[in-house]
Amino acid sequence: MTWLLLAALLTLTAAGCARASQQDADAALRIGMTPIPYPPAVGQARLVLHVTDLAGVPIDDARLSIKGDMTHAGMTPVLAEVSSGTGGYYETPFEWTMAGDWIVTVEAWLADGRRVRERFELTVLTEDEAACEDGSQE
Repeated sequence: MTWLLLAALLTLTAAGCARASQQDADAALRIGMTPIPYPPAVGQARLVLHVTDLAGVPIDDARLSIKGDMTHAGMTPVLAEVSSGTGGYYETPFEWTMAGDWIVTVEAWLADGRRVRERFELTVLTEDEAACEDGSQE
């Protein structure tokens, strides 16, 4: 019985860390996002974004606007911008203000006027939950 309960809890925890992405159908760019630390937890973090064209060639001259929204009403969004990358990688500080489900929308503008928007859905953990995830319990 204990084994079954432990397996169910691990499955739920793993599902809570999953992130999904939705991109504009006619996108000329690909945008990937990795929150650091991962899984994301309440507090200061960094977002690493990877921007490429459809052939996988890195894009360094895009301007990125990032907006993090919780999935429930009433929360102030978290905003960030970054305007230069190296090897297609862009990095910006970001603060997860509350645990729960988030939608991060990244808009990228190229110098030639092309624009792409991509949404990432993820779950932000409490500090205690994150400590359990990485095995460093206090």
